[in-house]
Amino acid sequence: MRQVIAAALFLLVTIPVFGWGQKGHYLSNEAATYGTPSEMPGFFHRAYPQLVYLSYDPDRWRDSKGKSLDALNPPDHFLDYEYVEHLELPPQRYKFIQLLSDSGTLRRFSIESTTPGFLPWRIAEMCELLEVQWRLWRQRDLPPEERQQVEANIIQLAGTLGHYVADAANPHHASIHYNGWVGWPNTNRFPNDCDTHNRFETQFVSRVMESGQILPRMSEPKLRSEYFNTALGFIRSSVSLIDPMYRMDRDGGFRARKGTADSRAFTATRLAAGASLLRDLWWSTYRNSAPKVP
Repeated sequence: MRQVIAAALFLLVTIPVFGWGQKGHYLSNEAATYGTPSEMPGFFHRAYPQLVYLSYDPDRWRDSKGKSLDALNPPDHFLDYEYVEHLELPPQRYKFIQLLSDSGTLRRFSIESTTPGFLPWRIAEMCELLEVQWRLWRQRDLPPEERQQVEANIIQLAGTLGHYVADAANPHHASIHYNGWVGWPNTNRFPNDCDTHNRFETQFVSRVMESGQILPRMSEPKLRSEYFNTALGFIRSSVSLIDPMYRMDRDGGFRARKGTADSRAFTATRLAAGASLLRDLWWSTYRNSAPKVP
Protein backbone atom coordinates (compact mmCIF):
# COMPACT_ATOMS: atom_id res chain seq x y z
CA MET A 1 0.00 0.00 0.00
CA ARG A 2 2.89 2.34 0.78
CA GLN A 3 4.18 1.86 -2.79
CA VAL A 4 0.76 2.76 -4.19
CA ILE A 5 0.62 6.00 -2.20
CA ALA A 6 4.16 6.83 -3.25
CA ALA A 7 3.14 6.38 -6.88
CA ALA A 8 0.21 8.76 -6.38
CA LEU A 9 2.56 11.35 -4.89
CA PHE A 10 4.87 10.84 -7.85
CA LEU A 11 2.04 11.90 -10.14
CA LEU A 12 1.54 15.06 -8.12
CA VAL A 13 5.10 16.24 -8.51
CA THR A 14 5.80 15.16 -12.08
CA ILE A 15 2.67 16.23 -13.98
CA PRO A 16 2.68 19.97 -14.85
CA VAL A 17 0.47 21.99 -12.54
CA PHE A 18 -1.98 24.34 -14.22
CA GLY A 19 -3.40 24.90 -11.02
CA TRP A 20 -8.92 22.93 -8.38
CA GLY A 21 -7.03 23.64 -11.33
CA GLN A 22 -4.91 20.61 -11.74
CA LYS A 23 -3.14 20.49 -8.40
CA GLY A 24 -6.32 21.03 -6.40
CA HIS A 25 -8.06 18.13 -8.12
CA TYR A 26 -5.06 15.87 -7.62
CA LEU A 27 -4.90 16.80 -3.93
CA SER A 28 -8.61 16.15 -3.43
CA ASN A 29 -8.62 12.69 -5.02
CA GLU A 30 -5.37 11.80 -3.29
CA ALA A 31 -6.81 12.74 0.10
CA ALA A 32 -9.88 10.60 -0.65
CA THR A 33 -7.63 7.57 -1.23
CA TYR A 34 -6.06 7.98 2.21
CA GLY A 35 -9.45 7.63 3.88
CA THR A 36 -10.91 4.85 1.75
CA PRO A 37 -12.18 2.03 4.03
CA SER A 38 -10.09 -1.13 3.88
CA GLU A 39 -13.13 -3.27 2.99
CA MET A 40 -13.03 -1.90 -0.58
CA PRO A 41 -11.69 -4.52 -3.03
CA GLY A 42 -7.97 -4.80 -3.56
CA PHE A 43 -8.04 -3.71 -7.20
CA PHE A 44 -9.54 -0.38 -6.09
CA HIS A 45 -6.76 0.25 -3.57
CA ARG A 46 -4.13 -0.70 -6.14
CA ALA A 47 -5.55 1.88 -8.56
CA TYR A 48 -4.82 4.93 -6.39
CA PRO A 49 -2.41 6.47 -8.96
CA GLN A 50 -5.06 6.19 -11.71
CA LEU A 51 -7.74 7.60 -9.40
CA VAL A 52 -5.55 10.65 -8.78
CA TYR A 53 -4.72 11.16 -12.45
CA LEU A 54 -8.34 10.86 -13.61
CA SER A 55 -9.44 13.64 -11.27
CA TYR A 56 -8.46 16.24 -13.87
CA ASP A 57 -9.90 14.53 -16.96
CA PRO A 58 -13.09 16.64 -17.32
CA ASP A 59 -10.91 19.76 -17.61
CA ARG A 60 -8.77 18.00 -20.20
CA TRP A 61 -11.93 17.74 -22.31
CA ARG A 62 -12.30 21.52 -22.48
CA ASP A 63 -11.73 23.29 -25.80
CA SER A 64 -12.01 20.02 -27.68
CA LYS A 65 -12.87 21.92 -30.88
CA GLY A 66 -15.98 19.74 -31.03
CA LYS A 67 -19.23 21.70 -31.05
CA SER A 68 -21.19 19.00 -29.23
CA LEU A 69 -18.67 18.28 -26.45
CA ASP A 70 -17.78 21.93 -25.90
CA ALA A 71 -21.47 22.65 -25.35
CA LEU A 72 -22.08 19.59 -23.14
CA ASN A 73 -19.08 19.67 -20.83
CA PRO A 74 -18.93 23.12 -19.14
CA PRO A 75 -22.38 23.20 -17.44
CA ASP A 76 -21.63 19.91 -15.66
CA HIS A 77 -18.96 21.68 -13.58
CA PHE A 78 -21.16 24.13 -11.68
CA LEU A 79 -24.55 25.12 -10.34
CA ASP A 80 -25.22 28.85 -10.06
CA TYR A 81 -27.48 28.30 -7.11
CA GLU A 82 -28.95 31.80 -6.93
CA TYR A 83 -30.85 31.14 -10.16
CA VAL A 84 -32.64 28.10 -8.73
CA GLU A 85 -32.81 28.64 -4.97
CA HIS A 86 -36.57 29.28 -5.23
CA LEU A 87 -37.23 25.94 -6.95
CA GLU A 88 -37.86 22.39 -5.69
CA LEU A 89 -35.19 20.68 -7.74
CA PRO A 90 -35.95 17.21 -9.15
CA PRO A 91 -33.23 14.53 -9.37
CA GLN A 92 -33.82 14.09 -13.11
CA ARG A 93 -31.79 16.41 -15.33
CA TYR A 94 -34.41 16.78 -18.08
CA LYS A 95 -37.22 17.45 -15.61
CA PHE A 96 -35.04 20.22 -14.19
CA ILE A 97 -34.62 21.76 -17.65
CA GLN A 98 -38.39 21.65 -18.14
CA LEU A 99 -38.90 23.19 -14.70
CA LEU A 100 -36.64 26.12 -15.61
CA SER A 101 -39.00 26.91 -18.47
CA ASP A 102 -42.31 26.14 -16.74
CA SER A 103 -41.42 28.19 -13.65
CA GLY A 104 -40.51 31.26 -15.69
CA THR A 105 -36.93 31.15 -14.38
CA LEU A 106 -35.41 31.41 -17.84
CA ARG A 107 -37.55 34.43 -18.69
CA ARG A 108 -37.08 36.04 -15.28
CA PHE A 109 -33.28 36.04 -15.52
CA SER A 110 -33.01 36.18 -19.35
CA ILE A 111 -30.87 33.03 -19.37
CA GLU A 112 -30.64 29.82 -21.37
CA SER A 113 -31.44 26.38 -19.96
CA THR A 114 -27.73 25.54 -19.56
CA THR A 115 -26.85 28.79 -17.75
CA PRO A 116 -27.52 27.59 -14.16
CA GLY A 117 -25.43 24.45 -14.70
CA PHE A 118 -25.97 20.77 -13.93
CA LEU A 119 -23.36 19.86 -11.30
CA PRO A 120 -25.53 17.94 -8.77
CA TRP A 121 -27.15 15.97 -11.59
CA ARG A 122 -23.75 15.04 -12.97
CA ILE A 123 -22.60 13.81 -9.55
CA ALA A 124 -25.78 11.78 -8.99
CA GLU A 125 -25.70 10.27 -12.48
CA MET A 126 -22.09 9.17 -12.08
CA CYS A 127 -22.76 7.70 -8.62
CA GLU A 128 -25.65 5.65 -10.00
CA LEU A 129 -23.49 4.47 -12.89
CA LEU A 130 -20.75 3.53 -10.45
CA GLU A 131 -23.21 1.55 -8.32
CA VAL A 132 -24.35 -0.35 -11.44
CA GLN A 133 -20.75 -1.26 -12.24
CA TRP A 134 -20.22 -2.49 -8.68
CA ARG A 135 -23.29 -4.72 -9.03
CA LEU A 136 -21.87 -6.17 -12.23
CA TRP A 137 -18.54 -6.75 -10.48
CA ARG A 138 -20.27 -8.72 -7.71
CA GLN A 139 -21.58 -11.36 -10.14
CA ARG A 140 -19.79 -14.56 -9.19
CA ASP A 141 -19.97 -16.12 -12.64
CA LEU A 142 -18.46 -13.12 -14.43
CA PRO A 143 -15.72 -14.28 -16.85
CA PRO A 144 -12.22 -12.99 -15.94
CA GLU A 145 -11.92 -10.79 -19.04
CA GLU A 146 -15.30 -9.20 -18.33
CA ARG A 147 -14.42 -8.66 -14.68
CA GLN A 148 -11.23 -6.93 -15.75
CA GLN A 149 -13.22 -4.58 -17.98
CA VAL A 150 -15.75 -3.87 -15.23
CA GLU A 151 -12.91 -3.03 -12.84
CA ALA A 152 -11.49 -0.61 -15.43
CA ASN A 153 -14.93 0.99 -15.76
CA ILE A 154 -15.16 1.39 -11.98
CA ILE A 155 -11.79 3.12 -11.76
CA GLN A 156 -12.62 5.41 -14.69
CA LEU A 157 -15.95 6.46 -13.15
CA ALA A 158 -14.62 6.79 -9.60
CA GLY A 159 -11.62 8.90 -10.60
CA THR A 160 -13.61 11.20 -12.85
CA LEU A 161 -16.37 11.56 -10.26
CA GLY A 162 -13.76 13.16 -8.02
CA HIS A 163 -13.48 16.10 -10.38
CA TYR A 164 -17.11 17.08 -10.01
CA VAL A 165 -17.19 16.53 -6.26
CA ALA A 166 -14.13 18.76 -5.83
CA ASP A 167 -15.76 21.41 -8.05
CA ALA A 168 -18.82 21.32 -5.78
CA ALA A 169 -16.56 22.04 -2.79
CA ASN A 170 -15.42 25.33 -4.33
CA PRO A 171 -17.90 28.16 -3.63
CA HIS A 172 -17.08 29.66 -7.04
CA HIS A 173 -18.70 26.61 -8.66
CA ALA A 174 -21.90 27.08 -6.64
CA SER A 175 -22.65 30.75 -7.27
CA ILE A 176 -23.32 33.39 -9.91
CA HIS A 177 -20.30 35.13 -8.36
CA TYR A 178 -18.02 32.61 -10.02
CA ASN A 179 -15.38 35.06 -11.23
CA GLY A 180 -15.89 38.43 -9.58
CA TRP A 181 -18.76 39.89 -7.59
CA VAL A 182 -21.89 40.35 -9.68
CA GLY A 183 -24.31 43.25 -9.19
CA TRP A 184 -24.36 46.73 -7.74
CA PRO A 185 -24.06 48.31 -5.32
CA ASN A 186 -21.05 46.33 -4.18
CA THR A 187 -21.18 47.68 -0.65
CA ASN A 188 -18.55 45.22 0.64
CA ARG A 189 -16.10 46.18 -2.10
CA PHE A 190 -15.66 42.53 -3.07
CA PRO A 191 -13.25 41.88 -5.98
CA ASN A 192 -14.79 42.05 -9.46
CA ASP A 193 -11.58 41.95 -11.50
CA CYS A 194 -12.51 38.67 -13.26
CA ASP A 195 -9.42 36.97 -11.87
CA THR A 196 -10.69 35.88 -8.47
CA HIS A 197 -11.53 32.34 -9.64
CA ASN A 198 -8.05 31.76 -11.03
CA ARG A 199 -6.43 33.53 -8.11
CA PHE A 200 -8.10 31.20 -5.60
CA GLU A 201 -8.33 27.74 -7.12
CA THR A 202 -5.26 27.85 -9.34
CA GLN A 203 -2.62 30.32 -8.19
CA PHE A 204 -3.21 30.07 -4.44
CA VAL A 205 -3.75 26.31 -4.34
CA SER A 206 -0.72 25.60 -6.52
CA ARG A 207 1.46 27.86 -4.43
CA VAL A 208 0.32 27.02 -0.92
CA MET A 209 -1.71 23.80 -0.53
CA GLU A 210 -0.21 20.40 0.32
CA SER A 211 -1.69 17.09 1.46
CA GLY A 212 -0.56 17.58 5.04
CA GLN A 213 -2.89 20.56 5.40
CA ILE A 214 -5.91 18.65 4.06
CA LEU A 215 -5.77 15.21 5.66
CA PRO A 216 -6.25 16.35 9.30
CA ARG A 217 -9.47 18.11 8.24
CA MET A 218 -11.09 15.03 6.71
CA SER A 219 -14.39 13.96 8.31
CA GLU A 220 -15.23 10.45 9.45
CA PRO A 221 -16.61 8.14 6.70
CA LYS A 222 -20.37 8.29 6.25
CA LEU A 223 -22.58 6.07 4.13
CA ARG A 224 -24.74 7.90 1.58
CA SER A 225 -27.81 6.71 -0.31
CA GLU A 226 -29.60 9.72 -1.81
CA TYR A 227 -26.88 10.79 -4.22
CA PHE A 228 -28.70 13.77 -5.74
CA ASN A 229 -29.83 15.18 -2.39
CA THR A 230 -26.34 14.65 -1.02
CA ALA A 231 -24.77 16.56 -3.90
CA LEU A 232 -27.34 19.35 -3.73
CA GLY A 233 -26.91 19.74 0.02
CA PHE A 234 -23.14 19.88 -0.44
CA ILE A 235 -23.48 22.63 -3.03
CA ARG A 236 -25.75 24.59 -0.70
CA SER A 237 -23.06 24.42 1.97
CA SER A 238 -20.54 25.74 -0.56
CA VAL A 239 -22.63 28.68 -1.73
CA SER A 240 -23.17 29.71 1.89
CA LEU A 241 -19.41 30.42 2.03
CA ILE A 242 -19.29 32.77 -0.95
CA ASP A 243 -19.27 35.94 1.18
CA PRO A 244 -16.48 34.83 3.55
CA MET A 245 -14.38 33.72 0.58
CA TYR A 246 -14.75 37.05 -1.22
CA ARG A 247 -13.98 38.88 2.00
CA MET A 248 -10.71 36.94 2.30
CA ASP A 249 -9.89 37.71 -1.32
CA ARG A 250 -10.68 41.40 -0.84
CA ASP A 251 -8.34 41.51 2.15
CA GLY A 252 -5.49 39.88 0.22
CA GLY A 253 -5.78 36.37 1.64
CA PHE A 254 -5.24 34.69 -1.72
CA ARG A 255 -2.73 37.19 -3.09
CA ALA A 256 0.08 36.98 -0.56
CA ARG A 257 2.79 34.42 -1.28
CA LYS A 258 1.69 32.10 1.54
CA GLY A 259 -1.71 33.64 2.15
CA THR A 260 -2.97 34.12 5.68
CA ALA A 261 -3.84 31.64 8.42
CA ASP A 262 -7.53 32.12 7.60
CA SER A 263 -7.15 31.70 3.84
CA ARG A 264 -4.99 28.60 4.23
CA ALA A 265 -7.44 27.04 6.69
CA PHE A 266 -10.44 27.92 4.50
CA THR A 267 -8.93 26.39 1.37
CA ALA A 268 -7.69 23.25 3.11
CA THR A 269 -11.11 22.78 4.71
CA ARG A 270 -12.92 23.02 1.36
CA LEU A 271 -10.50 20.56 -0.27
CA ALA A 272 -10.97 18.22 2.70
CA ALA A 273 -14.75 18.52 2.43
CA GLY A 274 -14.63 17.48 -1.22
CA ALA A 275 -12.22 14.64 -0.52
CA SER A 276 -14.35 13.38 2.38
CA LEU A 277 -17.51 13.36 0.29
CA LEU A 278 -15.74 11.62 -2.58
CA ARG A 279 -14.47 8.90 -0.25
CA ASP A 280 -18.01 8.51 1.10
CA LEU A 281 -19.44 8.15 -2.40
CA TRP A 282 -16.84 5.57 -3.44
CA TRP A 283 -17.59 3.53 -0.33
CA SER A 284 -21.36 4.04 -0.52
CA THR A 285 -21.73 2.99 -4.15
CA TYR A 286 -19.81 -0.18 -3.29
CA ARG A 287 -21.89 -0.89 -0.19
CA ASN A 288 -25.21 0.01 -1.85
CA SER A 289 -24.48 -2.38 -4.70
CA ALA A 290 -24.61 -5.40 -2.39
CA PRO A 291 -27.77 -7.55 -2.46
CA LYS A 292 -30.27 -6.43 0.14
CA VAL A 293 -30.66 -8.86 3.03
CA PRO A 294 -34.38 -9.55 3.77
